[in-house]
Amino acid sequence: MKKFLIPFFTLLSVCGNSLLSAQTETPPQIEKFIQELEVQKNELQGGAIAIFYKGQVVYKSTFGKQNGNSGKITSSTLFPLASVSKVVSATSIALMVDKGLLNFNEKFKVPCLKNPVSLSNILSHTTGYQFSGNAEVEQGMSRAKLLNTIQKQQPKGKPGQFYRYSNTMFSLVEEALNAKDLSLSIAIEKLSADLNTQGLQVLPIPMNVEVAYPHSKTTVDGVETMTPLPFPPYYPKTVPASAGVFASLDSMIELFKLCFGYRPDLISQKTLDVMFTPIKSNDDCFKWNLGKPVDKKNIESLYALGWRILSPKKDPAKKLIFHSGYINGIGSFIGFIPSAEIGIIFLSNQRTPIPVKSGIKFWGKFLR
Repeated sequence: MKKFLIPFFTLLSVCGNSLLSAQTETPPQIEKFIQELEVQKNELQGGAIAIFYKGQVVYKSTFGKQNGNSGKITSSTLFPLASVSKVVSATSIALMVDKGLLNFNEKFKVPCLKNPVSLSNILSHTTGYQFSGNAEVEQGMSRAKLLNTIQKQQPKGKPGQFYRYSNTMFSLVEEALNAKDLSLSIAIEKLSADLNTQGLQVLPIPMNVEVAYPHSKTTVDGVETMTPLPFPPYYPKTVPASAGVFASLDSMIELFKLCFGYRPDLISQKTLDVMFTPIKSNDDCFKWNLGKPVDKKNIESLYALGWRILSPKKDPAKKLIFHSGYINGIGSFIGFIPSAEIGIIFLSNQRTPIPVKSGIKFWGKFLR
C-alpha cells in the first residue's frame, strides 16, 4: 500500500515551520528522512531546508535565529552560500549561454593567466593551475593583489587537462565576463529577473535585507554555547563567484527548478546537459569523511560545470548531482538524484558538516 504523509505533515504545519503539498504522494524513504531531520535540526543555530519530489516541494522548513537570539529565520532570509555560490554562478552563465550571449568554449585571454581559457575550463577547475589561494583570501588579500599572485604562478598543465579545485581560479569567471562587457553582478541580476526573485545577491547587500549571520559552537566551562561570528569578511569581497553569493531558501527553490529541468520555458535541456556533463574525475569527496555510500571502491567522484557528481560505478544512473559549501560559520548543500527525481536544499548559519552529511545520507536511501 502506498503511503501518504498528510497526517504527519499536518502536525508539523501546526507546529509552524514545515509544509507538504497535500496532493503529493512521496516515497517512504522521504518520510523517514524528514522525521530524522526534524530531530537533527534542533542541534543547529538555524537553517532552511526544502525537499523535492518530481519537481514539487514536499517539505519546507525554516528554523532558528539569524544572529544570536535575534531575528527569526524565514524563507526569505539570505544565507551566505559558501561554495554553493559556484552553482549560482555557473547557472547564471548557463542561462546566458542558452540565450546566445556567451559560449562555454570560447577562449578568453585572462590577463593573469599564461594561456587562454574558456568558461568551461574556469567552471570545471581545469584552468591548468594548482593554486588554491584560500590562505591569501582568508588573510584579507585584496582581489587586485590576488590576481597579481596568480600571475606569478606557473601552470601545471594545459587548460582542460589538469584539475584542481580552487575558489580563486573559479572566481576568474569575473574576468572572463568582463571581456564581454559583463560582470558577475549582471549575470546574477539576469538570473534573478528570470526567476522573479530578489533572493540572490552579491555584495553590497541592501541594508533592509535580513541575513543569517554565521555561528560557531564553543564550549566554556563544560557548557556549549553558540557564538555569533562577524559578517563573512573575505570570500564575498574577494572571490564572490566561488564563495560569495547570498541566497534565500525561496530563491534556491526556484534555482533548483531551473537547473533540473522543471523550467523549460527559461532554459533548454541541451544547455543543462552541457552544464552537468562531467569534465574531470577527482578524489575530493573521499577526503571529507562522509562514510557510506561515498566509498572510493564503488563511487566515482566527478566535476562538471560548477557542479559535483557522485556516480556509482555499477549503476551510474543513480548518480547524485550536488554541491556543498563549508566555511567558518556556514554549511550548505544542494543535491538532485535524477533517477528518482528527488532533491534537497539545506542551508545553515552554523559551522557544521550536517548539511553535506544529510545530503549524502539522503542520496544513500535511494541507492538500495
